[in-house]
Amino acid sequence: MITVITFNPSIDRLYKLDDFEIGKVQRANFVNPTAGGKGLNVAKAIKKLGSTPICLGFLGGYNGLYIENEIKNIGLTNSFTKIDGETRICLNIIDKNGASTEVLEKGPVVCEEDIKSFEINLEEILKNTKVLVASGSLLQGLPIDYYNLVGKMCKDKDVKFILDTSGISLEKALNNNVYLIKPNTDELEALTNSKINSKEDAIDVAKHLIDKGIENVCISMGKDGMILLNGENIYEVEIPKINAINPVGSGDSSIGGFAYGISKGYDLVECLKLANACGMSNALYMETGCINKEDVDKFSKDIKVKITQYTT
Repeated sequence: MITVITFNPSIDRLYKLDDFEIGKVQRANFVNPTAGGKGLNVAKAIKKLGSTPICLGFLGGYNGLYIENEIKNIGLTNSFTKIDGETRICLNIIDKNGASTEVLEKGPVVCEEDIKSFEINLEEILKNTKVLVASGSLLQGLPIDYYNLVGKMCKDKDVKFILDTSGISLEKALNNNVYLIKPNTDELEALTNSKINSKEDAIDVAKHLIDKGIENVCISMGKDGMILLNGENIYEVEIPKINAINPVGSGDSSIGGFAYGISKGYDLVECLKLANACGMSNALYMETGCINKEDVDKFSKDIKVKITQYTT
């Protein structure tokens, strides 16, 4: 079973405009509200691939009720902890040239009592979990090192912990409790205080994270594919070119593909092909976190993975 944590979910509202000008009245040609947050995007991809993940996190207010209804319609398993605060709304505005502008609310504040309820629920769910994905920002009120606690709980239950976050909450979780992290190049630069101008730079920087005990470091390179390092090998992924419509959520869909592959016992090459195919499929649709299984099967055949031995 796959479990997905979204601590700070949102209603994602996508607006498509002919032109986007600051200080002017904007008229949208297309509006699409969806249940979002990085973790829920991951869960939607996993569902499209054929598994039904359990979804955890915190939901509150009218926005939380909307997301609960969407989770039910999608067919995900809802195990969110209810809180008093109002779940956030996030905006993604896309102009006719495909440029994306996002406006992200912080979200509500969670109290100690709700955190305790969440931990009791997680402890029980981990008993039947093979892979746990925690994705996105921490909710206000959670300790900044909370992902480290989640990692420890996973390790105690022999659950593979995939973490997709950034900033100090990622930095605090860099240890051997984590099976895989997936920073993009900007996040990797910020995390390591390094400049990355090439794949070679990314590999050299990622080796320092392997030294911290993380089993797999997966670097998203956008249209240039992906690189994965572990203590044995370096995997360089080359993807075919596509005409992307909306790349928002492609990283989340990639994580969904990777988690699904790991849960099914795929080797790393198969997991990487599936992950990248899911990310590519998502980029073809306006809806965030949306993939098409036929796209995924097609793209997987065209993705190449080069393997070299890991050296320090």
